[in-house]
Amino acid sequence: MAGHPAPNAAEELRVSLVLPAYNEAAGIRQAITEADAALAHIAADYEILVVDDGSRDETAGIVSNEAGLRPRVRLLRHVQNRGYGAALRTGFTAARFERVAFTDADCQFYLDDLTGLLIRAKQVPVAVGFRVGRQDSARRRFLSWGYNTLARTLLGTRVRDCDCALKVFHKDVLASLLPETSGFFVNTEMLTRARQLGYEVAEMGVRHRPRLRGASTVKWSDVPRTLAALLPFWWSRVMFAGPSTAQPTRRSAHTTGLFDWGLLALIAAAVLLFFTKISCPLQEPQEARYAEIPRQMLEEGSLLVPVLNGQPYCDKPPLLYWLVMAAYQVFGVHDWAARLVPSLAGFLTVLVTYFWGRRTVGRRAALAGAAILCLSARFIYYGRMVTMDPLLTLWVTSALAAAHFALTRNSSSNATPSNPLARIWWLASAVACALGILTKGPVALALVAVPVLTAQILDSRMTRPRWSAWILYIVISVGIAFPWFAAIALHEGEFIGFFFWRHNVLRFVAPFDHEGPPWYYLPGLLVGLLPWTLLLPGFVRFVGKRSARTARRRPPALGFFLAAFLWCFVFFSAAGCKRPAYILPALPPLALALGCYLAVIVPERRWRSAATRFAARFSALPLRLTAFSLASGAGIALIASGMEMMKPTLALGVVAAVSLAGALLAWHARRLQPKQAWWLCASVTFALLFGSVHQLLPANARRFSLRGQIHSLVQADVTAPLPVACYPHAWDSVGFYMPGRTVRIYGADERPRLFSDAHDQPGTLLVIKAGEDSTALLKEMPVWMEFIPLGRKGLWVVGQIRPRGNLPESLIAAR
Repeated sequence: MAGHPAPNAAEELRVSLVLPAYNEAAGIRQAITEADAALAHIAADYEILVVDDGSRDETAGIVSNEAGLRPRVRLLRHVQNRGYGAALRTGFTAARFERVAFTDADCQFYLDDLTGLLIRAKQVPVAVGFRVGRQDSARRRFLSWGYNTLARTLLGTRVRDCDCALKVFHKDVLASLLPETSGFFVNTEMLTRARQLGYEVAEMGVRHRPRLRGASTVKWSDVPRTLAALLPFWWSRVMFAGPSTAQPTRRSAHTTGLFDWGLLALIAAAVLLFFTKISCPLQEPQEARYAEIPRQMLEEGSLLVPVLNGQPYCDKPPLLYWLVMAAYQVFGVHDWAARLVPSLAGFLTVLVTYFWGRRTVGRRAALAGAAILCLSARFIYYGRMVTMDPLLTLWVTSALAAAHFALTRNSSSNATPSNPLARIWWLASAVACALGILTKGPVALALVAVPVLTAQILDSRMTRPRWSAWILYIVISVGIAFPWFAAIALHEGEFIGFFFWRHNVLRFVAPFDHEGPPWYYLPGLLVGLLPWTLLLPGFVRFVGKRSARTARRRPPALGFFLAAFLWCFVFFSAAGCKRPAYILPALPPLALALGCYLAVIVPERRWRSAATRFAARFSALPLRLTAFSLASGAGIALIASGMEMMKPTLALGVVAAVSLAGALLAWHARRLQPKQAWWLCASVTFALLFGSVHQLLPANARRFSLRGQIHSLVQADVTAPLPVACYPHAWDSVGFYMPGRTVRIYGADERPRLFSDAHDQPGTLLVIKAGEDSTALLKEMPVWMEFIPLGRKGLWVVGQIRPRGNLPESLIAAR
């Protein structure tokens, strides 16, 4: 309900009332008269400040006449129209009394209701009204409801009616609340800033009456304009209000001269994790396929068309194949030579992530983020696989980093980066995007362009390239990749429909394989990032806090990192076809975002005595992460032993070592400084990952590989080349590990032909998947034929098909 005048209120209140006016000649006299009459009953002393915002009618003349008749009326003028917010700023600055109120000049409020607001303003610095019985159209009420809901959700304004034009402020807080916005957004800006600074805001219902003159100009087409003001303000002032560029850091013991010991440690860890044990066997089906295709291309001299088993293989562009072919030319055809390419891509992605972060958020955040990426099991596992995803991740990360550099080089300009270095980064981003297109197709452009566009729209501090710059970007990105796409389209007439429609559109909207639910990637992401997943609750709180102090600790680059991560995560989650490695490009920006959080909570210097409790709080976090890693290492060792991936004695040794490390950690925990605790956490995580790379990763690869079984076939085939068959489809490891052999492939409905060919070629070597496939095949195998398994058991059964020796020749002939 509206407030009512309180006894003796006028004895205490001194009020400045600001009336912004623009072309209000028809009603300004009534507005002044009502304000003068109301304040005369409310306040002991008052002034009415009418700010003429460059009106083109007689508003200024009428106000001047009224000021001659009413001594408490003052006219303030803008020569040109500067906007509602600028008019309020002028009035607030000129106000003399300790209470400053404002209302509009359209006479839609009963100014007697100022009494209740002024009384509330005695206890709180800001008192605002909300319209009771609002006399606006249904359309305007609905749009206002939507806007207020959005403002409360994004900005935390906590008031019911942001734009109610009846508010009272303490003069001493206005200096920190003066609006920078010139337009309609001024009310939301001031209330948001009051909430950020911790000022208490009181609300009171005020009466509302119909507009006496004119009509509301609010319409549906204003929604985009409103969002264009609200969202950038939310992004730049509420979410990521920190410094726009990386702040210089104090030189420490970790950086001496040209040597950055933290970076050297990162490089050493990445080398050991990405380039050791790369000779473990290729896993079916992806690794074997993507290693075999370049082998066959090299064998046939086919540089243009990827080939597999004599047929064009146009599912993917050729850049990975070309790079693997180059590795084969230099090192020979080996599984480790094929794995050099993705391993190098993973290693370079760690370095690109570091330098991306160092340039935008500083060394400490960059080192933390790159370390999180390098010490994440999911990134290590999939980053070493012979698939397109590690290489795509390198190009997408490089393109995002270069574009980010270009957009932040000259934040004061709204044009295409005129700084030569910024232009170079823009072009470098386009080239990296083109290489991504040559690696996996147009998905690379989608993963890069959307976050960059989002950031430049939401963050007004970033350079905003003109359309010509974007056209140039697309021309370079597409133009570099175009020659191969054009050539393959001319060579293979069905390529355009097969690749672009089937493998890019249909895979997304109507998946024909590997379909998964929308939440498919979330469990794997949370588990694969351990122990760093335990940082996420604190990180979410850090990002969600709306205080001005916390907002200033969140740099704009953090927003860019989150935009890149969230878009990649949402994009692949929305796609119908899903594979675990697809999400790999989301990990570098997520790691950098977590690195920004660590740079805030980890002290750069030793804690002083005044911060002892705060230090204890955050020094416990790395110890908890370390304890979790140790416990996980013991659990994984026991599970691996149960799955026969690790010898029981070795598993027990791991458990004993982990237990001893845990005891030492508990004994020395209180003596560790926070930075020492984090280094210990990283070291323990590295040790566990390095052990997994040497023990568990090869064991896991052997489970999904055919190399061991094929070696058995080769040993059985030393005297004469025997025919090789695969059932119920091709196993590309056979061709890779037995090069030069003709491999026949039989489908599930071709069993009679398989038996017939095996009869004509006794001793045929057969590779068949264990389970239902092998059971069904062996069940239908003729009685005069037998299958002799060779080598170790696994997911595949390999062996020879030959006639049974104890059957009469007449029976064999009859069969």
